[in-house]
Amino acid sequence: MLVKVITPEKEIFNEKAKSVNLPTLSGYITILPNHTELVSVINKGKIKIEFESGLKTLMSEGGVVEVFKNEVSLLLTK
Repeated sequence: MLVKVITPEKEIFNEKAKSVNLPTLSGYITILPNHTELVSVINKGKIKIEFESGLKTLMSEGGVVEVFKNEVSLLLTK
């Protein structure tokens, strides 16, 4: 699945990933390929993105996640 991470300043990355784990209002969720469509608030906390080459961890101050047609867009405040 394609994962995009975007802040008000720039696009941080736009790459294929195996999974995304992130904090929401309901707790942490994991998004896998072919996940159902979703729009949710991202809470403050750690976002973990797993790639074929390894794991990348980001700190979130909040934002919004959208999952649509096997694409995950993370719109972060910082």
